[in-house]
Amino acid sequence: MATTSATTPLSNTSRNATGNDLDEKISINTLAPEATTTGSFDTTTAAGGNPLKTDMDEFPKDLEAGKVEHDGTATTDVLPPTKLTFPDGGFGWLVVLGAFMIQFCGFGFNFSWGVYQEHYVNENVFPGQGLTQISWVGTIGAGSVFITGPFQSSMIRRFGVRPIIATGIVISSCGLVLASFATRVWQLYLTQGLLFGMGAGMAILPALAVPVQWFDKRRGLASGISVAGSGIGGAALAPLNRYLISRVGYEWALRIMAIMFIVVVFSVLPCIRTRVPPIKKGGPLFDVSLFRDRGFTTMYLMGVLVTFGYLTPVYLLPTYAVKYGMDKATGATLVGIFSGVNAASRIILGIAADRYGRFNVLFTCTFLGGLSCFVFWLNAKTLAMCVLFVVFYGVNGGGFVSLFPVVAAEVVGVERLAAAVGMLYSGNFFGNMLGTPIASAIVAASDGSYHWAIVFAGAVPMAGAFLLLAHRLSIEPRLFVKV
Repeated sequence: MATTSATTPLSNTSRNATGNDLDEKISINTLAPEATTTGSFDTTTAAGGNPLKTDMDEFPKDLEAGKVEHDGTATTDVLPPTKLTFPDGGFGWLVVLGAFMIQFCGFGFNFSWGVYQEHYVNENVFPGQGLTQISWVGTIGAGSVFITGPFQSSMIRRFGVRPIIATGIVISSCGLVLASFATRVWQLYLTQGLLFGMGAGMAILPALAVPVQWFDKRRGLASGISVAGSGIGGAALAPLNRYLISRVGYEWALRIMAIMFIVVVFSVLPCIRTRVPPIKKGGPLFDVSLFRDRGFTTMYLMGVLVTFGYLTPVYLLPTYAVKYGMDKATGATLVGIFSGVNAASRIILGIAADRYGRFNVLFTCTFLGGLSCFVFWLNAKTLAMCVLFVVFYGVNGGGFVSLFPVVAAEVVGVERLAAAVGMLYSGNFFGNMLGTPIASAIVAASDGSYHWAIVFAGAVPMAGAFLLLAHRLSIEPRLFVKV
């Protein structure tokens, strides 16, 4: 198995620049581990000569010998070494598969929320409750994914990654089952919204941080494939939910989804294996020290801004399509097209980021995604224009999802990412919780016009992109340099 290696410096900022233009790479690691040790991780000489084998009984001996392959259970007090080797393949691809399927179930269902929203609103399932009230269900679900983020650092240190994921998927599935019995909208807020979102977040966020521990040169590609699960999940689950709702009703559609999620996630859970063992040591419940670093704070604020607009098109497109004379199935199809294109672009942009610079590509796709709302969605009054918009928005929107954790790994370091990712993504709670209700309220206040809601959905991600650009220019002022 081929490996690549990277050395984590112990200074606050390390910059290494060689070459010119796009051949030049700026590498940064702005946060150092809390303590230092020496040694290296070499997965090519794992226990028994098998790099894919983990023997927990021999784990301390393997760790001392510089051999790491771990199932995500917190069993050691040893801090990670400062020199890591990355297989860039092998068992890492199974790790990517596991993360992919967790994204498929969690974020994929969130992407299909527009189908439920259209059914609840147009079929008057909850009398007297309009779009503004119903939209809060999906918004709470999307926002609650990140509500446990600040606590996850502490939970991962104590229990490891796998137990958190397993607990989360059970909670989210219970939320869907309970939602199937709801008779009031506020009950949906608590079940299909809060419970599902919190549980999904406990599964999604830890899984995001695992694939990057196995890859260096292909890190963008690995992350892109992992998070493509949410886009492909949306593409598959939106029409599937539309079909189930029409055949067995929304109640059984929710129950079927719950059963499917438990079966799928528990099937792939053995694939989630960390290479950097969790650090079983005391620490604050909220690691606010992360905010002392400018890079982390920039990423946090960018996530807040971008998520205020990111899901608005996905959630509003089904009702937007009906407004302009398209049928309900077309609205679900538009969501499916967006999700499919979004998934494919995550892989493609991951490859591009490895080639042209992860900061560069993240800025570009985030900016263009916001711009597409002004250029295409404002003028989308026909099916053809709606398709053009969802394709362009889906392509660029996929880059934000796939590259955000990759850039975060460069900011906080691979060793701390599993613990830091929850705090980082907690900022997304505000945007996901408030973004779509604000846009829906704008539609209601504009007598059903979507114009200013579209302006809002496009402006906030562009603002987040410029915030990232400012930080990128502070690292390297030259534009045509790989950063």
